[in-house]
Amino acid sequence: MMQINVDKKEKTYFILLVIVSVLLLVPMLVLLPILLPLALVILIGQGVLIGYVKGNGVRVSEHQFPEIYKVIVKQSEQLELKKIPNVYILESGGVLNAFATSFLGFNYVVLYSDLVTVSYEKGRDVVEFVIGHELGHIKRNHINKKLWTFPAQFVPFLAQAYSRACENTCDNIGYSLNQKGAEQGILVLAAGPKLAKKMNAEVFYKQQYTETGFWFWFSEKLAYHPHLSKRVMLEKDTLIIGKPLEERHAIVPEVEVKETINQEDYSRYLPKS
Repeated sequence: MMQINVDKKEKTYFILLVIVSVLLLVPMLVLLPILLPLALVILIGQGVLIGYVKGNGVRVSEHQFPEIYKVIVKQSEQLELKKIPNVYILESGGVLNAFATSFLGFNYVVLYSDLVTVSYEKGRDVVEFVIGHELGHIKRNHINKKLWTFPAQFVPFLAQAYSRACENTCDNIGYSLNQKGAEQGILVLAAGPKLAKKMNAEVFYKQQYTETGFWFWFSEKLAYHPHLSKRVMLEKDTLIIGKPLEERHAIVPEVEVKETINQEDYSRYLPKS
């Protein structure tokens, strides 16, 4: 069985989501006449999305993109998934991305076409990492967990923090399945396939220490994904992402930091008393 390096914050934030959801359950009963139609709209929207993907995407199988299908089968077995998810390739207009979702008990992974094109032009490492990342969401049951904690998803910052921790976990899973693809995959997302090969991964990784400030910090707190510079994983013996800052410095000791202020201390942005 493959060992999964779960971001420690994922478990903490999920517990908080559960607690907040329970506390909000009674007040939300008052809003039930509003919430039920909202839930129906969300359900219909998800159904329309799945229908669009099925009607316009290309389903990956042993007869359609068999090379990609072999990767999906292999990684599903490595992650001990109960069932191989339905995987589709969808034209994206140049967007390099992928996502995992579920609907009525069925799991789906959608790979944007330009991302798959990269795998055929540059090798399969990147797409193997991305597929592993998305299968990680299914393995960790992230989609259903967000549904179970639906009331808390409206609490500012908490849902985003949980989502970022989930992304870190899935990056770890993708890294375990293809280390080379983990580094290259983030670079491709940051600069595109043509410029990624010219990027210095270590310099981009250090950018999280040099490009500091309130807005750098605050914009991430509002986001459902960590900054890409934080997600870079250098090909070293130790997994970088999801580790405390002091451990990251130990891995890349030559990082030059503009400020000597502790990265975790944001009190300098608060009004002075």
